[in-house]
Amino acid sequence: MKKILGFLVCSSLILSLAGCGSVDGNAGRTAGNAPGVNDVLEAGKNAVEQTEASEDNTVTESDVISEESVSEDDNTAVTESASADDEDPNTDPESSIHFDMTSVNMDKIDVDLTALSSTMVYSEVYNMMTTPDDYIGKVVKMDGAFAVFHDEGSSDYYFACIVKDATACCAQGIEFLLAGEHSYPKDYPYEGDEICVVGVYDTYKDGDSTYCTLKNAKIV
Repeated sequence: MKKILGFLVCSSLILSLAGCGSVDGNAGRTAGNAPGVNDVLEAGKNAVEQTEASEDNTVTESDVISEESVSEDDNTAVTESASADDEDPNTDPESSIHFDMTSVNMDKIDVDLTALSSTMVYSEVYNMMTTPDDYIGKVVKMDGAFAVFHDEGSSDYYFACIVKDATACCAQGIEFLLAGEHSYPKDYPYEGDEICVVGVYDTYKDGDSTYCTLKNAKIV
């Protein structure tokens, strides 16, 4: 994927019981039409049993619905997790696997290459590429020539700030990823223009190689 020159290979039941009967509890039935006390109680008992059975079914259905809801929530969580896993921190200019980008003070410049001579700048960039762990998470400010690299295999574009040594015979560059949404070429300078970039130094691997980059960057 990469090729940048010099970049580091680095979610109630209401029962109504109405009964009529005599004192002995058996007489008083009229033509077998009016129910006796025993008939009413038996009917009441049956009604209670039917109600309890109905309530049991309701609870069971409620449990099923609840379990289905939990299952759907679990599936949603798994889907969201999988979606989050698909995000590549290497290509996200505002995140890093090495540090919390939100804790970085972008107004505090840790490494100001613009204040160094051409000889010292070239030397410092060389150090950044050969000893990257010393610079990870630091805010870097640098100026140089804007360069564009196009990966024909993936159709991706990579952008870098190139610095030259004192004799202008050698050059090294550091890739940068602008914060926010941008499109090339509309939101970028012309190739070869002198630019000044501020970003957070980070590294990432692509295959067996390690590359350095300035993330959450801005052209100032």
